[in-house]
Amino acid sequence: MNGARAFRPQKNRAAGRDARASGSSSALGTPARFAFCLLSSIFCLFCSSHAPAAPALEAVWRDRTGGLAWQRFDGAGRTLERGVLPDSSVVTASAPPGRRVPLGSLWKLFVHLWLTETRAEAPPYVHTGLSSLREEESYCGDPGERIERDAALVRSCGLFFSPVRLKISPDAWRDFWLSRLGSADAAPWLLDLDAMRPQTEVTPAGLIAALEAAPPRAREEAAGILLARAFLRGAAGEPEAWVRHAGGLWRVKTFSWFRPGSDEKARFGGGAGWLADGTAVWFGGDGTGQGVMAKFARSLAAALPAPEASLAPGCVKVRLFARYPLARVERQGGRPAAPGALRGRYVARFENGVSLPFQSDGEIRLTQDGDRPRLDARLGLDDYVARVLDREADAGETEAARALAVVARSFLLNEAGREGNCLVIDDSSRKQRVSPNPASAAARAAAGFTTGLVLAGAPVGYHGVQAAPGRLAWRQAVAEARAGRDWVRILDEAFPQAELSALHDPTGLRCRRFPAAEAWLAGRVPRWQRLLRERLPGFEAPDLPQVCLLPHGKPFSEQDRGRIHLHALKTLNDRVALAHEYLHLGLKHHPSGRDEPLIERWARTLVEGSHE
Repeated sequence: MNGARAFRPQKNRAAGRDARASGSSSALGTPARFAFCLLSSIFCLFCSSHAPAAPALEAVWRDRTGGLAWQRFDGAGRTLERGVLPDSSVVTASAPPGRRVPLGSLWKLFVHLWLTETRAEAPPYVHTGLSSLREEESYCGDPGERIERDAALVRSCGLFFSPVRLKISPDAWRDFWLSRLGSADAAPWLLDLDAMRPQTEVTPAGLIAALEAAPPRAREEAAGILLARAFLRGAAGEPEAWVRHAGGLWRVKTFSWFRPGSDEKARFGGGAGWLADGTAVWFGGDGTGQGVMAKFARSLAAALPAPEASLAPGCVKVRLFARYPLARVERQGGRPAAPGALRGRYVARFENGVSLPFQSDGEIRLTQDGDRPRLDARLGLDDYVARVLDREADAGETEAARALAVVARSFLLNEAGREGNCLVIDDSSRKQRVSPNPASAAARAAAGFTTGLVLAGAPVGYHGVQAAPGRLAWRQAVAEARAGRDWVRILDEAFPQAELSALHDPTGLRCRRFPAAEAWLAGRVPRWQRLLRERLPGFEAPDLPQVCLLPHGKPFSEQDRGRIHLHALKTLNDRVALAHEYLHLGLKHHPSGRDEPLIERWARTLVEGSHE
């Protein structure tokens, strides 16, 4: 009845007391008072249930029509209101695109973009352990650790990105961004190097414009690195909650600061970056950036547009039907196919009498391998994964297919050879079978959703029906998905020793030092360098690299960190592999660094020849 009292004038309460005291009836009798009280309560409850709630989360992104789409959510992740501003230049504080929000640590992302595009020198930051910098340095690793550019972005190490430390010219900074924004009005704060600090107030509309001004190459590199931020371990379950609903589709830099005008107690956090197809996005709400990501992952995944079908680039060379000798390849109708890139519908006829129709849009080439025809495909990384799904499974089983997509991508990276910038693998039951036809929409969706995600730390494989340690059984994955398990839980069950992680994670690639390999290399590098400087054009002697013990998979080198990963140093081939990766480091700035046969010949010369 509190609502009724709120609507009753004070003089009526006094009149009622006077009437009761005199024994007379009031103008509003008892039944009428009861009815009025009841109706007033109902009315007040109705009003309160429809009163606009304060938003706990806001999101802004570029709409497919070119406008700025926005949406507000309550604390439970339910939509309060949404809209689209067709002209991004006309924004007001009444809608999220135009109101003021803190820049937070997003300034580090713009410095990273500038460093990447200009190729400016960015010396590593060395963690000093000084007490005066303790809080800031907590984002930069452990005392004595050197942190490089990409790892600094993942960890949000502001001390690395300090414009003063990097000696960035304010004029060069302004000219760089002004030429890309097109108009100083789009994001005036971005032109001011002094504004690169967390308390700078900006608008989400301006942030979207700034993100869209990022040069394509620098944006793609930063986006790939930002995927690793989803795997930072904060409060329990935070990374898993975000990745479970978003997969590898969102690449955002988180931020945490204070609400504008607050007393520095009300935390305000969120993230900004791009979807996998380059769509710019910003969101912010109550709490820290990681906390907002975890709490509202499901709501944001449902609200933000699904990235347009654009599978990740990359290069995978596949020898199709590697274990089944081909007799001939024909066009439909029986005419022999001409060697070269194939376009259209064809039929592969095998020596065992089996025929298989397939389609190619130029990605498959027909050549002669001795007296037999040979089919080779050159595919993008996610296109390869999607074709594996079509050949090995049923991509219509969405959660199971997402899990298998991660496994297939991980298996490829662990088992494939390398030829220049391409991975090389056979289409075979000993490796992975690959559909020769363009991938289905369902397979493309599963591969695209998990783009950039792999299992690290343990060998992985799969089988149709037989589960085993380190091996996913497709039939079991389907049963678990139909029982309500999502793709992350399916992977956790099948691979308890492996970790779901970003493919390009400059902080997550741990190094267990391999002293014997480092000593072996150190004893030979001085002699090698004299020969290589004289006879191998483009070779630049790198610093003596760290060698890390690789638990499984093919040896490889980290070009940006100058490290080599090797699983053993027991055989001649192990030593050749170590020399091979050393040459990759020395040729990283030269086209010869992509000439895999050349590097292999030189590696064998160094190890086997008189210069060993």
